Amino acid sequence: MYRITAIYDNQETIVHDVSPDTKNRLSAGVLTEEVGQIPTFSFSLPVSNPYFSEGLHDRKTVLKIENLITNEIEFEGTLLYHEKSMDSSGKLQKSGVCEGFLGYLCDSIQPYHNYQDYTPSLFLRAILDVHNAQTTEEKHILLGSCNVIDDNTNSKTTAYRNTFEEIKENLINRLGGEISIRRNADNELVLDYLMQNGKKCDTTVELARNMKSLDVKTDSTNIITRLVPLGCQLNAGETSERLTIETVNDGKIYIDDENAVEQFGIIMGTAVFDDITVPEKLKNRGLEYLRENNRIRKAYSAQVLDLSFIKKDHENLKCGNIYRFRNSLLGIDEDLRLMKRTVDIYKPFVPTVEIGDKSEKITDISTRTNQLIEYEIPKQKSEILTAARGIATSLITNATTGYVVIRPNEILIMDTDDVETATTVWRWNSGGLGYSKTGYHGDYGDAAITMDGTIVANFIAAGTMYADRIKGGTLTVGGTETGAGGDGVIRVLDANENEICRFDKNGASIFGTLYTRDSNGYWIRVANGCISGGLNDDTYCEINAKAIVHDEDYDIDRKGITISADVIYFDCEMLSANGKTGTSGTLNFISSITDNGDGTISWTPAKVYFRNGLMITGLN
Repeated sequence: MYRITAIYDNQETIVHDVSPDTKNRLSAGVLTEEVGQIPTFSFSLPVSNPYFSEGLHDRKTVLKIENLITNEIEFEGTLLYHEKSMDSSGKLQKSGVCEGFLGYLCDSIQPYHNYQDYTPSLFLRAILDVHNAQTTEEKHILLGSCNVIDDNTNSKTTAYRNTFEEIKENLINRLGGEISIRRNADNELVLDYLMQNGKKCDTTVELARNMKSLDVKTDSTNIITRLVPLGCQLNAGETSERLTIETVNDGKIYIDDENAVEQFGIIMGTAVFDDITVPEKLKNRGLEYLRENNRIRKAYSAQVLDLSFIKKDHENLKCGNIYRFRNSLLGIDEDLRLMKRTVDIYKPFVPTVEIGDKSEKITDISTRTNQLIEYEIPKQKSEILTAARGIATSLITNATTGYVVIRPNEILIMDTDDVETATTVWRWNSGGLGYSKTGYHGDYGDAAITMDGTIVANFIAAGTMYADRIKGGTLTVGGTETGAGGDGVIRVLDANENEICRFDKNGASIFGTLYTRDSNGYWIRVANGCISGGLNDDTYCEINAKAIVHDEDYDIDRKGITISADVIYFDCEMLSANGKTGTSGTLNFISSITDNGDGTISWTPAKVYFRNGLMITGLN
C-alpha cells in the first residue's frame, strides 16, 4: 500500500512499511488533498517505531508517501508542528502534521509593487524570483506550465502579503484557475497554474459496485440577480466613491440576470473590480460575473471504494480527475470532478471524497491552527481482509432493491417477487440460510449456513480464526500475489511465546526440536544443531557440526561433523569422495605374520573384496 519515508539532513529513514513483521509502522496516518489547496498529512508515531527516538524537527523533517501499487509519490511535505504525549495508560506517542510543498509560498513576503503589462506567466515568474531570493535553496520554486489567459488589463499589485496570498488575490480570485506543485525531471520544485488540473478517466463510480454512500447538498447563497459592478476608486484618499456603469447603461448602475430574477426575484449585490478604469469594460466584467456566479451549486460528498488497490485494471482515484458517477436512486448519471480526497493509510480502499461543483477560491491554511485528529486504527491488518470488508459493506448497504417474500415455512429475499422468475435468491428456513444465483429451485452451494453447523463458501475472509482442527484441501502461504498470502507465515510458538518454527516463502526454519518416532520405538530428534537417534529411552548415535581438528601440516583448523555410535552401517550402492567414484576389485595382502622362533616366519595370505568403493566382505 504505502511506504512513508522521513528525510532529515539528507538522511532517508523508512518510518512506515507494509511488511507485517516490521516495527517501522505508524499507528495512524491521514492524507488530505483538495483542488487548489495545500495538501496535508497528519500522523501518529508509536514508541515501538525505531524512529521514535530519532526526533522530529519542525520545518526541517520532510515526509514522503509512496503508493507501492502505482509507484507514484502521493505526498511530499515538511513537518509543520508535532507533539509528544502519554495517555492515562502510560502509552507514549508522537503526533504531527505536515503540509505539502505548496506551503513554501507562505514563507516569503512580496513588497509593494505595481506590475503593469504583466501576463499571468510573467507575473508568476517575477514573484517567484522574489520568493526564491528570500528563502533557502530547498524552498526555491520554478514556474512550470501556465495556460490561464489574462483579462486584458495586465495590471497587478502586490502589497506586503505572502506569495501564496498574492497569487490568490491577483490571479485566482480574478481569473480563476488552480495552482499545484510538482517535481520536474531535474528534481526541482515547479509551480503549475492551469485553468483545471487532472484528466477525464474511464473509471465509473456507481451504486452497488464501488459507491458506499453519497450525500448531495444544494447551495444558492451565492446567487445575485441584480448586480452593481464597481470599478476603481474615484478621488482616491478623499471619498469612497467608485467607478460605475451609469454612463453606458441607460443611467442605471446595475445590471439584471433576467432568468435569475424570474426564478428567485430581485437579490442585489455588488462586485468590486479595483483594476478597471473604463465603464464599458466594467459592464462587460459584470455580465461575465453574473454568468459565472449565478448557478445553483451542488456539493457531493461520497464514500467510495478505490478498487485500484486490489484490481490492477482499475485507475486509482486522484484529486482533480473527472469520473463518471452513477446513482439511480438519486438520479445521478454524469461526469463529476473529484475535488477533495481524504485517505487513511490503513484503509486506502475506502477514501472519503467530495465531488462536483466547488467555489473557485483558496481558503486560509487551516493546518496551521488545526489540531491533529487521532484515529484508533487496528495495526497490521491484512490487505485482502480490509478489501473484503469494504466490498461486503458496499454490497450490503447499497442493496436497496429487491423483494422480501414471507412464506409459512421460510423467508425469501429475491430480485423479483415470484419464485418462478427470480434469479438471485436468499432463502432462510429451518434447514439453514443459503444463497442461489440460479433461482429458487437452483443450487445453494456457493454460500450457506446449515442447521448441522456447516458453513459453505467459496471464499472466507477473516481477521482471526479459532478452530479445533482444520482438515482437507490446501493451505497456501507465499507465492507472488501481494496481499493475498504472498507474505504469509505459519508460526509455531512455545509456552513462553517464543517462536520455535516458521514456514514462509523462503522455506522452513526450526528453532526448537523436530522429533519423529516409529511404531517400534525407534526415533530421530533434530535439536540445537544436532541429530540424534535411538530406541525408546536409549540414544544410539549422534551427529553434530561441532567437529574441529587441527591440521599440523598446514597449521589450520578443519571443521566437520562428529559421528558418535557403536556401529555405523552403510547400505548403499557406491561411495564417492572428492568427486571420485569407488572402484570394484580385490585387494590382496598378508596377515597373521608369525615368528616361528627358529629364524623363520610364517604368514597367511588374505583378500578383501570391493564393489563400487564398498568393502563387501571381511578379511579372509
